[in-house]
Amino acid sequence: MSDVLAQDLANILQRSPALWEMLRGRSLFLTGGTGLFGRWLLEALCHANRELDLDLHVTVLTRDAEAFTRQAPHLASDVMLTLHSGDVRDFEFPQGYFDYLIHGATTSASETFNGEDSLRKFDTLVDGTRRVLDFAVQCEVERFLFLSSGVAYGTQPADMSHIPESYQGAPDTSDVDTSLGQAKRAAEYLSTYYAHKHGWNNTIARCFSFAGPFMPLDLHYAIGNFIHQALHEEEIMVKGDGTSLRSYLYLGDLVTWLLTLLLQGRNGQIYNVGSDQEISIGELARLVRDIVSSGKIVNILGLKNQNVGNPIRNRYVPDINKARKELGLDGWTCLSAAIRRTAAHAAPLPPSASSAR
Repeated sequence: MSDVLAQDLANILQRSPALWEMLRGRSLFLTGGTGLFGRWLLEALCHANRELDLDLHVTVLTRDAEAFTRQAPHLASDVMLTLHSGDVRDFEFPQGYFDYLIHGATTSASETFNGEDSLRKFDTLVDGTRRVLDFAVQCEVERFLFLSSGVAYGTQPADMSHIPESYQGAPDTSDVDTSLGQAKRAAEYLSTYYAHKHGWNNTIARCFSFAGPFMPLDLHYAIGNFIHQALHEEEIMVKGDGTSLRSYLYLGDLVTWLLTLLLQGRNGQIYNVGSDQEISIGELARLVRDIVSSGKIVNILGLKNQNVGNPIRNRYVPDINKARKELGLDGWTCLSAAIRRTAAHAAPLPPSASSAR
């Protein structure tokens, strides 16, 4: 285990003692457990189970148990964890009862990056959610958390600095490239319907943008690309004009958010999950440069988006006051620290970068 991850897991454990007691002796079923969010949840849950002797049991649905075992053998062999092989759309239901269920399965980031068909993406999420909800009925869950996305709001209006949960925007149904947003909304409805019919607590997490160890550095995540380029290439390249605005929550902080929403979120409520500290893509590239590889060139190409059906989002920043006021959640790790820790986990930083603020 890297020093970065060890410190993050210690911080997570210390930050949320009440949550761990709520998990003592409980059982959790997790879909999407071998993805980015799932990897962080499993690292934290296994660590807490060992340190606090929680007698927690977690079953993870995975399409490829062998691949996960190769990728994270320490997790796959942990006594807390059971891997259940199957596709989210038609998996065989395991026997037994589960107290809690977190549903995060969707198409993978690499599949999206490689141009997965929009309808296939839609079907995977909607059909998979229906299957998971049918299983939730069988296993008589108490609490259900659905991991949705900020794309469910559609394009953020230019005059709206932060998207609140009360915003009634939605993806454009005439745009075939909005399949993820359309599917997330449909899945939100399904989870709400099933919870209302069967009587369990249902919470929806609309997740925005994140940074931290285990995130892909070679796909469609700007911050990941910048960190990879700062570590391994001659320059950091921004393909657009650098003016688009984003915000990033550290993945180590995300764990506390998701467990809090699962265990303490109000029934039937949607919560934005992310950071409200905005930064332009150009500023982000320069910040990564200053922290990871001071002196490297940042090249802003200023290219116009050529895909009319998939316009670049100029702003994608959530209002998180609801989660902050109701549940005491926040972004405890600043963006500079998130960048430094992500890069340090990927590769050792030079002395000049390790002391950057």
